[in-house]
Amino acid sequence: MIPLVLALSGWAQAEEPAPENRDDAMFGGPSLPAAPPADAAPDAAPDTGNRDTDLLSGGDVSRSGGIFDTLAALDQRVTIGGRLYLRLNAAVPEEAEPADVTLSSPDFLDLFVDARPNDRVRGYVQGRLSQNLSVQAGDLDSFGNEVEPTKVLLDQMWVNFDVGRKVFLTVGRQRVKWGAGRFWNPTDFLQPARLDPLAFFDERTGVGLVKVHIPFEKTGTNLYAFADIEGATAIDEVGAAWRLEQVVGTTEIALSGAVGKDRPVKLGAQVSTAVWIFDLKAEAAITHGLKTTFYEGTFDWGPLDEDGAASFLTIETPDSYTREDDWIPQVVAGVEFPIRYNDEDSVTIGAEYFYNDSGYDDASLYPWLVFNDAYTPFYLGRHYAGAYVYLPGPGTWDDHTFTASTIANLSDKSFTSRVDYSVRALTFLSINAYVGAHYGDVGELRFGLDVPPIAGLTEDAISVKPPLVDVGIGAQISF
Repeated sequence: MIPLVLALSGWAQAEEPAPENRDDAMFGGPSLPAAPPADAAPDAAPDTGNRDTDLLSGGDVSRSGGIFDTLAALDQRVTIGGRLYLRLNAAVPEEAEPADVTLSSPDFLDLFVDARPNDRVRGYVQGRLSQNLSVQAGDLDSFGNEVEPTKVLLDQMWVNFDVGRKVFLTVGRQRVKWGAGRFWNPTDFLQPARLDPLAFFDERTGVGLVKVHIPFEKTGTNLYAFADIEGATAIDEVGAAWRLEQVVGTTEIALSGAVGKDRPVKLGAQVSTAVWIFDLKAEAAITHGLKTTFYEGTFDWGPLDEDGAASFLTIETPDSYTREDDWIPQVVAGVEFPIRYNDEDSVTIGAEYFYNDSGYDDASLYPWLVFNDAYTPFYLGRHYAGAYVYLPGPGTWDDHTFTASTIANLSDKSFTSRVDYSVRALTFLSINAYVGAHYGDVGELRFGLDVPPIAGLTEDAISVKPPLVDVGIGAQISF
């Protein structure tokens, strides 16, 4: 039986600092509050007898149009805020000595400006400053790659408006997330980065898109069309995607697709429904024309010399091949059900299975995949399973949340389990902490690596001990 873990994977995350125009709520998220009309006059400024007030308001403080009135109007139409997230993580490998315990402090600051001049136009800009206090300029990771201590990113920058109140457009860098699964989302076609299923919340940034949304309220239908302009330097490099969402009773269905020059054809479907006390969800994607290089065979160093070094001539490497002509399926199926244990509280239990036809059954190929930038965490194996328990606000602990999850790579029999806890303190401050464990066979979720020096090429060996325990603590404020 797969061990159960407690993990805070986003269900206990703090509320976003501002509403975001995203598709993570599949069928119509909460509507945005309407901004005041552009011609609405703000409340009159009080007559304080202050000379500066008289001058700046045009002499008549009861009359709109002065600078104070302008600022008051802007205050209703523009929101400025953000989120500051500080954290400290430690990773303890097996057979560790103090020098082997690694620390990281990947902190970041998100700042946004949300402008709504009226109820039909909205502009949103969000930037991110990230800094890892445990990294200095010039530091290298275990594989010799340079690590950047500080990054500045443009997360989102888009304008949203409508045409005749029937067609809604969002243009610019925006967040779009597709998929019904908790741990895996193979139908998330527009996001180049995969979701980290154990992250406190989704840290992925936006994508350059032109989105057209046509809702049909009477039939419960939403139609989306996308132009993917991310990285496009010519018109023929623009990708296209579409998505149709339909509500039928208690069942939600979505069909999607994505195409583009030198890109694979991707088709997807997802469904969510309720049967008695069970919430059932599934999603499936099929890909054709994938240009990714696959590998098969053996990766072996051969005999080592008296200095423990391998010879370039004796290394046996896997063969490469493509599956460009294949239709490659990926399928996720999950179930969850709440259990009410008193009048106000419940605990939710869930499980998920993922079949990944683009994954590997042989863990011995993993080092070769690392060296060829083909190592894709949580999408590396062929068969996965996950389970979780979500316990929000138990009893009188209304501001506390506990989660438990386990993820298993069934192909290489490696596991990771995690217990997460979060508490909302002082209204705007959230504290989260976690402890995780890695166990099972050496594989993706308990990954270790021993590479001897190669005579004539490298002088140093590369050794990565399998992880044993992860711990971390973080503090987040929204403003």
